[in-house]
Amino acid sequence: MPEIVKLDPADVAGGRVEIASFASKVEAFNLETYEGKHVQLEGCAPTWAHLLVAGKLFPVAAAVDFIIDDGKGGKIVEVFRK
Repeated sequence: MPEIVKLDPADVAGGRVEIASFASKVEAFNLETYEGKHVQLEGCAPTWAHLLVAGKLFPVAAAVDFIIDDGKGGKIVEVFRK
């Protein structure tokens, strides 16, 4: 079973997620840390930001989930599995 790691799109952005610059930050983001791992995307960034990061992770991650804040610790939504 692959190691589970969490990632917030705000970490990719280096802070605030802004539509004007986020796509280029995702493109430049180093994915080495996430290769072969089960990545859970969390945080309160807009849905489009989570989707851009997930798309970048598909070629390298073993799995990608979204963690949806349900007020009870989060609901895991499976997005991708190899």
